Amino acid sequence: MNENRYNKSMDTLKISEDFNDRTALKMKAALREQTGKKYSNLKKYVLSAASVAVIIAVGTAAMNLTNNFNNLSGKGRPGAYTTENTVTTESAKTQGITVPVVEIPAQNAQVKARMLPLFVYKGHIYIQSATTFETPDGMTLNKEDVLNLRGDYLGKTKGSIDEWSSQADYAKEFASTIGEGDVYTVKGYNPDHRLMVYYEYQDGGFGCELYDSYGGMTLNSGADYFNLLNLKENVLSYQWESYNSWNNGKNEVNEEDTSDFFNTFLDSLYTSVPIGENIDMLTENTDYDSQKFIDIKTKDHLITSLRLFKGGYVYDSQVGFFKVEDAAFNAFWDTMPVTDPAAETSTDDDTAADTSINLTLKESSLPVGAKELKINIENTGSKDIFYGADFSIEKQNGTGWETVPGVKDLAFIEIAYSVAPATSQEFTVDLSQLKPSLDAGNYRLVKTINGQPFYAEFKLTK
Repeated sequence: MNENRYNKSMDTLKISEDFNDRTALKMKAALREQTGKKYSNLKKYVLSAASVAVIIAVGTAAMNLTNNFNNLSGKGRPGAYTTENTVTTESAKTQGITVPVVEIPAQNAQVKARMLPLFVYKGHIYIQSATTFETPDGMTLNKEDVLNLRGDYLGKTKGSIDEWSSQADYAKEFASTIGEGDVYTVKGYNPDHRLMVYYEYQDGGFGCELYDSYGGMTLNSGADYFNLLNLKENVLSYQWESYNSWNNGKNEVNEEDTSDFFNTFLDSLYTSVPIGENIDMLTENTDYDSQKFIDIKTKDHLITSLRLFKGGYVYDSQVGFFKVEDAAFNAFWDTMPVTDPAAETSTDDDTAADTSINLTLKESSLPVGAKELKINIENTGSKDIFYGADFSIEKQNGTGWETVPGVKDLAFIEIAYSVAPATSQEFTVDLSQLKPSLDAGNYRLVKTINGQPFYAEFKLTK
């Protein structure tokens, strides 16, 4: 093992001076609620500056974190990634992009991190993959499927990395945050970028997870990445979900067989232009038909998840956005029609009674500088209601309302909460995240519940 190779890689990492001051603003999570799907991606992460940057170093794009907080304007800001990448298609065509490397904080940062699953092998850090195994019941692995993919034995991980580990701890073969597990190659996949960790338990059970390493790769075309996923001529079927369903936890999933439109779209991924991460594109495209979520099932019983954005963009949580040829993208997009929820009105009394919601503030008058706003969401109907972590704040301006400036800079954990009939739930709004801070005046909170906006007015006084 070449320890100098590890140390050299670790020495190239930059440590953010304002790490302690940054919060989950501008960070996104890849937490998807998929209970009950025929084949589901069960990897659920909640990422924040404190829970990620401490333990990720060489060899990964680290889920949904951004490498350039304002790519569209070309202005870089301090963040977890270097700011080399940009969502500029023309420059990406000529220069390509490099999958960014994530920094770690200073050792005196006094941050206690929730460790992400990872291990070290041959100078690279492998992070738990966004690709998962197909599961017959949404939870249980099929051992035969796993063993059919298991390749050569490489070694055993050691549970030697925790939130207090130093850089030197990463310079050890098979150092990990996941305890002891057997590392194998994956048949049909490049071991430089994908491995598996397999566990045998004393009770006769087993477990298996895929781990990927893409950090530092230069992508000049979509083929440089998608060839590594082994999708071509390997797809059995796919399922898709609209943004409105996904965002509101409705789980309205559509199972589909492959078609000419799908196959043409799949081919276009290989000729697409990689353009990297962009947090604005992730957080601002929130119209009911602005995004679609695709889970692709392959013949080797793996699930690859992609996120489609209207306008010809495909997002992969491991490496970022790709610009796809418009004709192929649009033809496939149109095979997944979505109805405007605003048009789905009903005069049925039973339906109206199903979703009755009361939104009330704990306090309607707060002092300027208040750190949080608490609301109570009560379900007085007969069916569960759903809402996300997102919210907006508007300030009264004469007879109208205007969204306060700081709202556009917020990013929210992508998770659905539910409230059962005849129960209530408290929701806390972190006002301290808003920059600039709110001054005195009349405001209202805007909260989307079951796909519909609800309002609660409050006042800030000096």
